[in-house]
Amino acid sequence: MILQPVFSETWAVIFGLFGLSGFILGWVAQRGNYCFINAMTSIFTTKSLERFGALLLLFGLTALGTGILTAFGVIPAVDQYFYNYFAGWYILVGSFIFGFGAAMAGGCNLSMLYRASSGYVQNWIELFGMMIGTYVFAVAIWPFQSYTMQAGILSTTSGGYVEYLPYLLFHSTSSLAVYVTTFIVALPLILLGVYFQWRTRNRWGKSLGGSTPGLPGIRALGSPGIPTPAETSSGLRLKQDVKDMLLLRKPYGTNLSTVILALDMIFVFLVGAGYTFNYLVITSSDGGRFFEYILMPLGINLFTNTPWFNDSLPIVDPSTLMVVMLCVGAFSASYLSGDFKIRIPKDKKRLVIGFLGGMLVGIGVRVALGCNVGLMWTNFGQLGYDGYIFLLGMLGGVYLAVKVQERL
Repeated sequence: MILQPVFSETWAVIFGLFGLSGFILGWVAQRGNYCFINAMTSIFTTKSLERFGALLLLFGLTALGTGILTAFGVIPAVDQYFYNYFAGWYILVGSFIFGFGAAMAGGCNLSMLYRASSGYVQNWIELFGMMIGTYVFAVAIWPFQSYTMQAGILSTTSGGYVEYLPYLLFHSTSSLAVYVTTFIVALPLILLGVYFQWRTRNRWGKSLGGSTPGLPGIRALGSPGIPTPAETSSGLRLKQDVKDMLLLRKPYGTNLSTVILALDMIFVFLVGAGYTFNYLVITSSDGGRFFEYILMPLGINLFTNTPWFNDSLPIVDPSTLMVVMLCVGAFSASYLSGDFKIRIPKDKKRLVIGFLGGMLVGIGVRVALGCNVGLMWTNFGQLGYDGYIFLLGMLGGVYLAVKVQERL
C-alpha cells in the first residue's frame, strides 16, 4: 500500500516544514535542557519524579493530539498506524542496551545532538561512537535479528494496523474506536504525569518549610496564612519571566518545553500525512547513514556489501533535514543566549565512556529499530504499544547504569 498525500503541499513545502519542525525541536530542547535520560536517572538518584512526570505528559499530550486529529477525520487512520513497527524481543533488548549506554554517556539521542551543537565535546565523541555502534550492529547483529523477524521468533511479522491499539481493543479502526482508544491511552499518562510532578513538588515543599524550590512564593498545598508580598506580585513576576525567556536570559521551564515539543510532534504528524514518515525520526538511522557517506570518499561503500546499509533510507529525506535543522536550532539558541562554549571534560575518561556509551546507543537503537524519539515518543502518537515496551526496557537500562556509576 502506498500512502496518498492528505494535503496538497509540494515537496519543497514539506521539506521546509520538516526543517522548521527540526529547528523548533532543537531550539526548545536546548532552552529547556530537555533530556529523557536525565528524567529517568533522577528517579533513581535524587528520587525526583518531576522530569519523568513531564515525559509522561509529553507522551500523553502527543497521543491526545494525534488521536483527536485521526478520530475526527482530519488525518486517515492509516496514516497513524502505517509505520507501526513489528514488535518483538528486539525492542525490549535494544531499549535496555540503549538506556544503559545513553545513561553512561550522559545523554539520549535528543540531548546528545543539542548538547553537541552547544559545544560539548563529549557528545561529539558520543555521536561518533553511535556511528561505530551502528556499523557493529549492521555486521554482527542484523543478519540474526532480521531472520528472527522474518520467522516470527518472539516477534510479530505484520506491524501496521495489527499493532494499532484501536484495532487490538475493538478490532476496528473506525473513528469511534480511535476516539475511545485515544482517551484510554492519553488520560492515564497525563494524569500520572501531573501526579508525579505534584508529588515531587509537594515533598520538596514540606522538606523546605512549605515553599516549593524554583517557585518562590508558592506554598505547599494546604498551608495556612494570607498571601505573601511575593504572591501578590506573581503577575508581574510572570511577565518578567516571559520577557526573560523571549530575550534568552532565562531557560524554558520543563513543562513549557513539554507542551511545545508535543505540539511540534503533532505538527509533523499533520503536515507529513501521506507524504513520508508522518512523525519525527531522529538520529537512530541517520547516524548510521551519515557514517556511510563519510566513508564513501575513502572508497568504502557500505551499501554494496552490508545488508542494513543497503536497505537504509536515502540521505536526502525530510527526517535527515530535521536532524540537521535540529542542530541548527540548538546552536542558534545556545549562541544567541551566550551558552555556546567548547567544553572538554576535565576528567578525560569521560570521553572514553562517552565513546563506549555512544557505541551502545548505536547498537541499542538499531536493535530496537528506533530511539527514544523515533520509536518510543513516536509510538505513543501512533497509538501503538511498542512505546510502552521501549519505556520499560529503557528504564531498566538506566537503572543498571546508575548502579554501575555508583561503583566507578
